[in-house]
Amino acid sequence: MVIAIGNQKGGSGKSTIALNLAIKLLEFSDKVLVMDTDPQKSIESFTNIRESRNDCEKLPHFTLANRTGNITESLKQMVGIYDYVVIDTRGSDSQESRKAMICADKLLVPTTPSQLDIDVLIENLGRVKEIKDINENLSVSILMNKINPNPFLAKELADFKEAIFRINKSIGEDFTCLESSLCERISYKRAVSEGLGITEYIDIKAKNEFEAFFSEFLENLNQSKSA
Repeated sequence: MVIAIGNQKGGSGKSTIALNLAIKLLEFSDKVLVMDTDPQKSIESFTNIRESRNDCEKLPHFTLANRTGNITESLKQMVGIYDYVVIDTRGSDSQESRKAMICADKLLVPTTPSQLDIDVLIENLGRVKEIKDINENLSVSILMNKINPNPFLAKELADFKEAIFRINKSIGEDFTCLESSLCERISYKRAVSEGLGITEYIDIKAKNEFEAFFSEFLENLNQSKSA
């Protein structure tokens, strides 16, 4: 199963989601690979911290591969070895991003509920539609990320989902907008700085939010497998 995390806009939280998703997938298989196509190599920094922890041997570890350029051949090799390949793409319309989507079974698009992000999302999903002409089996889910935890902002979330519905209608697609969302929490940065996934960290609210997202995402993955 190849899962691409993609959004051509930087700052949407792709790398954080990629590493946390990989850590959760380790509960189902020890053959999990993260392919980091971003030259910043932020996930490598995380794995270095994780491997230097005193309790390193007690923690599950995914394999990391840094790749840029034409990643197709590398992906073909990795798919035969690993049960899950999570691709962290760079925040631009890059060669790596397009190759990742062409090869992926699942595309997760994290985005934040702002007008600027909605404008970028329109362009992004338009390109995804083009990719689906090549990769007809690509399943797409949109995740609302970095949400203000203020409970009085529920209307903003509803408006954002309505905007995604309109985008789908305008491009003739039915991309899934996940019901679950992830809030903007400092715990994500603190967990990464300690080499931990958010579900291994002490913030119960953040952990429960990610668990809810993962449960919904896993259900979508299983549907993709059976389709």
